[in-house]
Amino acid sequence: MMIMETVDDFDTIDVELDEFFKHKQRSRCKDEFLNTVTDEALDECTIPEINLNDLEGMSEDEAPQEKQSDSEGDDEDKLQFQYSTHDSKVKWNNMKPVLGERYESPHQLKLCLKNYSISRGYPIRFKKCDSVRLVAVCASDLEKFQCPFVVRASWMSTKRSFQIKKMVEQHTRVRNFRSANLMDPTWIARQFLKEMIRKPNLKFKEMQVIIQIRFHCKVSWSKCYRAKCRAISLIDGKLSDHYVKVWDYGHELMMSNPGSTIQIFVTVNPDNTITFHRVYTCFKAIKEGWKVGCRRVIGLDGSFLKGQCKGELLTAIGRDANNHVYPIAWAVVENENKPNWQWFLELLHDGLELQGGLDLCVISDQHKVMVFWKLYANFRKVFSGIESKNMFWTVAKSTVEGDFKLNMEKIREVNPAAYHHLMAKEHKSWCMAFFKGGMA
Repeated sequence: MMIMETVDDFDTIDVELDEFFKHKQRSRCKDEFLNTVTDEALDECTIPEINLNDLEGMSEDEAPQEKQSDSEGDDEDKLQFQYSTHDSKVKWNNMKPVLGERYESPHQLKLCLKNYSISRGYPIRFKKCDSVRLVAVCASDLEKFQCPFVVRASWMSTKRSFQIKKMVEQHTRVRNFRSANLMDPTWIARQFLKEMIRKPNLKFKEMQVIIQIRFHCKVSWSKCYRAKCRAISLIDGKLSDHYVKVWDYGHELMMSNPGSTIQIFVTVNPDNTITFHRVYTCFKAIKEGWKVGCRRVIGLDGSFLKGQCKGELLTAIGRDANNHVYPIAWAVVENENKPNWQWFLELLHDGLELQGGLDLCVISDQHKVMVFWKLYANFRKVFSGIESKNMFWTVAKSTVEGDFKLNMEKIREVNPAAYHHLMAKEHKSWCMAFFKGGMA
């Protein structure tokens, strides 16, 4: 392989066409005869002298043109030669660094070198890589292989580009296709974009097998996991970017569902930045369907939102005539607290025209039955066993106050600690004997 010489002056590069590049342009021709003819023609080509007497009687078209100055010819030669610009649309396994080639940024050059190393099987390492210069050398042991491969590039402030100024393309080390360290999650994500679009549920072990077959390298499970997350973010966009379009989302819902209730609130920070606060959604068709064909029962609950943007999801769920789940309204808030629940219930009350909750049954995780199960879960952690379980449920299902006191005395005789544990709780919230009648 040919060893390319360095471009003079590492910090600033002279873009004029010198004799070296003239020779390189002529040497590209594979026919030695044509090269010889071209060299002789360039060296021996002269313009014959013209006698003014011979021009008499000639027309303007027949007369020879005036000879151009040497400086004008040099300027034309300079304008004809330009350093190549990297084409990022080239297929990754066809990318190859070229001496004098210009890049938009060091990241673009680094990606080109990664693709070159992985596709050719010559491992490289970046000896230096920052915003002003990049140095890439062979990743092999220099004392053992003495591989001369090197790529040096630096930032040109006048051209606003990154240019390769020295390159030795020769490799003395055999190819081994072990460049797993160059396959970072971002690089792998770019290679799996099409697979992720066709098969979003692609498993990590399948990605490992594909990488081993396609690139002859082994990567870890965690790297495939991070690569899949980044590929999904490249396809769907980041979740934070979707929150920026929340106003467009609300307007689109109102246009496609007239009469719906969409409430969006934001917070203006001291630095004049805007942060999402909460959003409430209830479609008109759902409201009308609940009024006409659903039971007068509403279940309230809140759940955590996992992922990049945290928060709480508040929901109002009904029951239709077939006793199936019927979603009514939902809201996304920053956390589950009393002000957010009050705001949610006020919008729900106005939208469904509940008239103060007349003849309406509302069930939530704070309902007595729910507290009933939570108390038992805590009781079971301290007092395990079938006997303790049976005694607890006997007390909880007592229908009159007398039965409650009698069953509690039995627990005190068997296990005084369990008795004091239950008596410390508010018995009106977990014993049926103290529940009020009616829909509430």
